Amino acid sequence: MDEFENLMEQLNQMNNEDRSGKIKELEADCVCPTCPTYNDCAKNNEENVFCITGMSEDCITMELGCLCPTCPLAQKYQIGLMNNFYCHRGTETEQKEG
Repeated sequence: MDEFENLMEQLNQMNNEDRSGKIKELEADCVCPTCPTYNDCAKNNEENVFCITGMSEDCITMELGCLCPTCPLAQKYQIGLMNNFYCHRGTETEQKEG
């Protein structure tokens, strides 16, 4: 099991409150808000950490550039090395299974 899979396993075992808190912690290393694809709609809906939370609900509809491979969070958990555009294509898990 890789680092990302370990993280997802931990998150899946947490209750909603603890999971939300952990995701808030992970946001500190997230580069989504500085990405060319990120937009005001995503910002206003507080969407980010797409590699873990999944693609944008309704906000991100076009791929304008991707910073996922440079993200400290992605590097720490070995996400972004296989896939990218999580905001538009889904989580690392979803893309691995796809």
